[in-house]
Amino acid sequence: MPEKLNFTKTVLDALEPPNSGRRYVYDLKVNGLLLMITPPGAKSFQVRKHLEGKAARVTLGRFPDMTVTQAREKALAELSLIATTRQTSYQQKQGRAEAQQFANMTLGKVFKDYLTSHKNLKPATIADYERSIRVGFPDWESLPLNSITRDMVEERHRERSQHSAARANNEMRVLRSIFNYAAEEYFDDNQQPLIKSNPVKRLSHSRAWNRVDRKQTIIKNDELPIWYEAVNSLPEWYGGALAEKARVYFLLTLFSGYRRSESSNLLWENIDLKNNTIKLEDTKNHHSHTLPLTTYTRDLLTQWQARSGQGSGLVFRATDNTSPLSSVEEVIKAIRARTNIQWAMHDLRRTFTTTAENSGVRGYTLKRLINHKTGAADVTGGYIVTDVESLREPMQTITDKLLSLTSGKLSTSKTATAAINT
Repeated sequence: MPEKLNFTKTVLDALEPPNSGRRYVYDLKVNGLLLMITPPGAKSFQVRKHLEGKAARVTLGRFPDMTVTQAREKALAELSLIATTRQTSYQQKQGRAEAQQFANMTLGKVFKDYLTSHKNLKPATIADYERSIRVGFPDWESLPLNSITRDMVEERHRERSQHSAARANNEMRVLRSIFNYAAEEYFDDNQQPLIKSNPVKRLSHSRAWNRVDRKQTIIKNDELPIWYEAVNSLPEWYGGALAEKARVYFLLTLFSGYRRSESSNLLWENIDLKNNTIKLEDTKNHHSHTLPLTTYTRDLLTQWQARSGQGSGLVFRATDNTSPLSSVEEVIKAIRARTNIQWAMHDLRRTFTTTAENSGVRGYTLKRLINHKTGAADVTGGYIVTDVESLREPMQTITDKLLSLTSGKLSTSKTATAAINT
């Protein structure tokens, strides 16, 4: 145990020198102040310090030339300086460590971490997010996240809005999600978040978000015959391996009202050509959805199965023969050029819904056909249970109406309906 005394001149005068080595006596009043005594009897005040994890002693002055009071005052000053130096050194180390963390925490790195942690994202959602980063922020992926400022965000949103107001908004929503994720994911040694603010908030503060009205486009009644003829004859004028597949893909989507992703991810195992039903899994609202096949859609799928020679797995496959069909934009552009009708995949779903409304199919029945959730506030909707058979007639009604608008084959469809029921 170290020797400790209450330093006074009398006490220090009485201290005997050691026979060899050095004798250290510590002061009881100032922690760290000590007196060193050598064998010849020389006595000097010192202060013991710990800095950078190492212990050292600094000589303050000789006793009795330096009094106990002076030694204590100088010791306190020296200890204060040591504490300040230690804190500054620690802060510098922390600053360097934090700077290194920021340097490693680039937009691209954090985005990868985000995708890894969000395991339930659908492939289409991941593809959309990746496109947003790739197209909206190609020059930011290597930037540390904390270097992306509010001004940069506002300027980039303005630039991207000149190309597409909707895409600019969507890209910034993805960026906002990444910053929100980082704020809850990355912390310093004191458990303080490394990301303390989200620069995308600037767009809300400055009211810079683009107003994007919901699309209301459909394929109009007078356009449907032209569109239908172009799509139905794709193998004749477009050619190639994709033509027949795209033909069935487009027509099934229109006559069923499916979302694009629902058509792309359709499996043969979920199609019952005997009982004329089709089941959609992992839909947008996360609910499986079983619907009746109409005479038209059943024949469409039966013929496609025969031509494709496939009875399991994906109904519509990409060129790699394993992933869902998604790249049909070139075919859509070709149809637009041939017909002068500007349409997109989701227009087919809106056309189906509009045709249903005009045919008297409305309310909960239509919601069930297009797999729209009933809101939590809709108590009545929660009590309505609609089975597949109750949807068969309204679905066939919509098909008949679409056929009459596209090719005038209403009577053929009705005859086939009668054949199924017998």
